[in-house]
Amino acid sequence: MLYRMEIIEGMEAVPYGVFIGDKRVLAIADLHIGYEEALLESGIHLPKSQYPKIKQKIIYLLEELDPEVLVIVGDIKHEFAEASRQEWVEVLDLLDTLQTRVKLHVVRGNHDNYLIPILRRRNVPFHDPYFVIDDYLFAHGHKEVPSDVIRSARVIIMGHEHPAITFRDEVGAKTKFKCHLAGRVGNSYLVILPAISPLAPGADISFRSLPFSPMLRGVELESFRVIVVDEEAGAYDFGFLGDLKRFLGTKQYYQ
Repeated sequence: MLYRMEIIEGMEAVPYGVFIGDKRVLAIADLHIGYEEALLESGIHLPKSQYPKIKQKIIYLLEELDPEVLVIVGDIKHEFAEASRQEWVEVLDLLDTLQTRVKLHVVRGNHDNYLIPILRRRNVPFHDPYFVIDDYLFAHGHKEVPSDVIRSARVIIMGHEHPAITFRDEVGAKTKFKCHLAGRVGNSYLVILPAISPLAPGADISFRSLPFSPMLRGVELESFRVIVVDEEAGAYDFGFLGDLKRFLGTKQYYQ
């Protein structure tokens, strides 16, 4: 069973992404393919590649939702430098798999240096720093987007922040869930996607003091809703971030 929750009319939060029903568009972010090889160079060995898990999650979403368009909102690959051997092999395999099922668009993320040669092999459209479908704006979030583009968007969908929330039970055990953040910015509705990569468990939004993205400067994130759509636990709206922080007893807030 695919858990899902409507964020605004016509758009649902699903595990690791959002689905825009009337446009038949699925958006996901932050795959970070090749992370294991980067860790290995740092002396950390993972015995099994995480790529098959990422691929399986995406295929599951495609099968359940049947979108016509898939937008990857940045950070397909992990290495900042030239693409590693693992990135070449796995990204090409993913593109081959996806292009038989959907029309694919990729928005550039801060980790996507040297991605263009890989995408050119399969003629995949690459958008830097944003992509627009009607009144939906897709941007990874590491770069500024022109203010007139922001103002013309009814909905903004971004990644980059890897939001997550941690809960403690009565004996102190911790459970972290990746989450969506959703709220208003001016006349637009903004949704921050969780990372689909299993190796990106997320930054706990109840403790981080500042967001990374320049797109979030001056944004009152405490007024954003915290939405968890977990493959196993289900779909939950935990209300506003500020209220949730106070409930959890945390003392550090976004400024």
